[in-house]
Amino acid sequence: MSMKNLKMTSLFKKKEKPVLGIDVGSHTIKLTEFSGSGSSRTLRTVGRALVPPDVIVDGSIKDHETVGNILQNLISSCQPKIKRVATSISGYSVIVKRIHVPYANEKEIEENLLIEAEKYVPFEIDDVYIDFSMLKKEEEETEGTDLFLVAAKKEIVDAYASLLETIGLTPAVIDVDAFTLVNAFEMAFGDVSEPAVLIDIGASKTNLNIIRNGMPVFARDMAIGGEQLTEAIQEATGLNREDAEAAKISGTKDHVLAEEIRQVVVEMANLWLEEIKKAINFFKSSAKPEEFPTHVFLSGGCALLKDLDKHFSKGLGIEAKRLNPFSGIAHSKEIDPAYIDTISPQLAIASGLAIRSAE
Repeated sequence: MSMKNLKMTSLFKKKEKPVLGIDVGSHTIKLTEFSGSGSSRTLRTVGRALVPPDVIVDGSIKDHETVGNILQNLISSCQPKIKRVATSISGYSVIVKRIHVPYANEKEIEENLLIEAEKYVPFEIDDVYIDFSMLKKEEEETEGTDLFLVAAKKEIVDAYASLLETIGLTPAVIDVDAFTLVNAFEMAFGDVSEPAVLIDIGASKTNLNIIRNGMPVFARDMAIGGEQLTEAIQEATGLNREDAEAAKISGTKDHVLAEEIRQVVVEMANLWLEEIKKAINFFKSSAKPEEFPTHVFLSGGCALLKDLDKHFSKGLGIEAKRLNPFSGIAHSKEIDPAYIDTISPQLAIASGLAIRSAE
């Protein structure tokens, strides 16, 4: 695929050729590969690699050589069989907005998409790739179509594609973080009619997606994440960044320090809760009662924080669980099931990407 002709593939479309899922995060690069599909799907390969601070900022790759070397080493270590890659982007360079257009079918939408996009996209229209996903119509709706409009800056999309090509991989799908969570959720639970909130809390951003009947009905990116927590621990305890990060993830045997960190985690979790509540309440303000979410599923690296699911359950008033995208999925013999159970929420986006397929 040439860089010149690269475009974002249509969201949610199931196509034929399998892909390798690579989630390039600002803290960790995650890789997931499956063999087979549907009920015969098997988890073949998983891998993670840490990314140094400030190498990827708000979805923009600042040091291509460093990220390329990290990814190359991860590929060499995991030895995936698939070389066609699905990856995703988020951050300031991506706009995801639910809009209504006065067109009844996909062909009309495609013909008029640029005109509609110019009303909502805060970038020069020639500087972005545009895509959309039509939403299911309610019975009473007769005119026009609701859809998710997606616009991504070409320089960001092209940079990710170029990164993959540099190390001998083929960029096949460029997706959006929030929507890959729908794929991961569907893989774990199948078709679920009850509305649910999918929240992926990464290092520097959080993707929130409300779904109903297997389709997204609301999506929002928030600039909150684990890096905030690391910095707060540093400020409260005087630890350097490396030690603060280690204590955040693994805890500490120093009881006084452990209590200080626990208080910081609770304070930060409450701040996250307030932002999430605002997003959910904004959705509920224009939704019908039957569309109100009844479950919350947490993913991303911060979902591994001890008791965060319980804290969110209490704060939101609805049950929150960690999302294990591999629930019910067979593993290859080389993969330790206990290890996968431990880190599975962090691999949700990579897994949602890996079950995509491409032309």
